[in-house]
Amino acid sequence: MTLKNVFIASTMIAALAGGYAQAQQSAVSNQRTSQDQSEGQATQIFVSSAGVRQIQQALTQKGYSTGNVDGRWNAQTAAAARSFQQAQNMEPTGTLTIPLVFALGLEQDIITGNTGAQGGSQGSDQGTKQADNQRIVVERADSRGTPLHVSPAGVRQIQQALNQQGWNTGQVDGRWGPATVQAARSYQQVHGLEPTGRLEVGLIAALGLTDPIFSAGHGTGPQAANAARPQPSQAAGPGGDRQVDNQRIAMERADSPGEPLWMNSDGVRQIQQVLNQRGYAAGHLDGNWNQDTTIAATHFQRAQGLEPTGTLTTNLLASIGMPRWQRGEFMAGMTTNANVLGNPNPQTTGTISPARGSGSSAQGGGEGQGASGTR
Repeated sequence: MTLKNVFIASTMIAALAGGYAQAQQSAVSNQRTSQDQSEGQATQIFVSSAGVRQIQQALTQKGYSTGNVDGRWNAQTAAAARSFQQAQNMEPTGTLTIPLVFALGLEQDIITGNTGAQGGSQGSDQGTKQADNQRIVVERADSRGTPLHVSPAGVRQIQQALNQQGWNTGQVDGRWGPATVQAARSYQQVHGLEPTGRLEVGLIAALGLTDPIFSAGHGTGPQAANAARPQPSQAAGPGGDRQVDNQRIAMERADSPGEPLWMNSDGVRQIQQVLNQRGYAAGHLDGNWNQDTTIAATHFQRAQGLEPTGTLTTNLLASIGMPRWQRGEFMAGMTTNANVLGNPNPQTTGTISPARGSGSSAQGGGEGQGASGTR
């Protein structure tokens, strides 16, 4: 065989091998995307340490000492929050719940993005400005933020809504237990949401509970406290034994932290797309808050003057263009072409459809559909 023929044969083999490898890579990518969509991904929503500092300062000003205003949800902050919640006839979770934010009058800053208090540390007790700045730098560097929770009363409302539509959550107890996870997953499957089983913004919107969950009255005051109480214990007989039921309610209110709030991968994919468009390489639009997305989010936050947590914080959502994320309204009207000038990673991006968790399926969709699902 001549040298020329050997070269031609080698070139053909290399081309075939390259094509096979590319096909394999594409198949793996498609398989991973399909798996992401079938299993469902979700990313927890955090409040940055700047937002936590605002809450600490507000609690301290009301007479509930959190100790240092340091942006960390430590034991003293949890105790102060719990005491304030008890005084306001809220469920004393000690966690950073949506009703706590509203009761402190901080919903515009915390829920819609904490735009008024980036970085700074009001109410600092650390002495000199230099020492305070050093402390803030440390906080910004090592804090992931604090998870935003739906209160047990809000969880009970969601459980009641699922039950009313035919999806059995078991006992309406304010806990996101296995029966509630399965009911939520089945509901999500039937309504075109990613079946994560998580307590997500899209699920709340689809159930038509955005206003009850994200409102000033939710979970506060005597009237709201009674509105979503657990159902009477079946063990107490028809109608329930009032004393036994009240004891159970008191226990639930005391020991349940509520449930962390999540965003499904439809919303995350849109965040990844915007980060890519703006020149921050978030990688594939797979809806998974992976290392690439974390690094991209960190650089974006730093450039925007936000605390570089690398997590999905409420102020990141506002800065990325999702100020109404709590309504399931993500990037309505945005361009679907991610391969724009300045994108550092065009080969890892693609196009996406409008978010399935936008809440549009909640209108008129799902009445009576629960009966056909798996319970």
